[in-house]
Amino acid sequence: MEISLTVKNIVLIGEFQPSKFDKYYFLKNNIFDENEISDESIFNSDFTIVVARGFNLTILTNQIVLTENEPKVQSSITDLMSKIVSSSNFVGSGFGINIHWYLFSGEKTSELAKKYFYNDKSEINTFFNDGSVSYGSYLSKDFKNSRLKLDIKPATVVRIDSKSEQKIISFAFNFHTDLVNENFREEILKSLSEINDYMEETRKIVSIYEY
Repeated sequence: MEISLTVKNIVLIGEFQPSKFDKYYFLKNNIFDENEISDESIFNSDFTIVVARGFNLTILTNQIVLTENEPKVQSSITDLMSKIVSSSNFVGSGFGINIHWYLFSGEKTSELAKKYFYNDKSEINTFFNDGSVSYGSYLSKDFKNSRLKLDIKPATVVRIDSKSEQKIISFAFNFHTDLVNENFREEILKSLSEINDYMEETRKIVSIYEY
């Protein structure tokens, strides 16, 4: 079996003015160099999309999403988001770090999902106990400065390299921080400083399904 990191992004919820995030903003605040910003980038009053240095950055009126597209980019996703948080005016209400791992298990996906997540002592499974059933799990706990939520479920995806459909078990981790006071910037930066701990926690969890 193969376990791969497939999604790594940071989402900031709040009130933003996309028009303030023009090209000059990113150059002035040393977030990106001019030659790093792709021509695919879009700057207008309603939304901003920046494609640069292995990242996609989308800014709407209610959220900012920074996605790492290349696993070995030189810049840190936390450094980029820290610069945006420190150099812009906004009101934040929520902050999340999303880390998704896919377990590629081929024809064994249904078999493994049942092995790991079926509970014969649970009454609800008397209604879900035939060959068409897919099993998964949802778990949540406090972890450092965030609330960790983990959604595990079987799915089908298309691999970019081969264009072929693959059956997987998806492990979608979300580390969420509510921003409820005036010190929301400090809360964001604290969560960003813990991202290596978040990554390590996800690795430990998904590693128990390797064999």
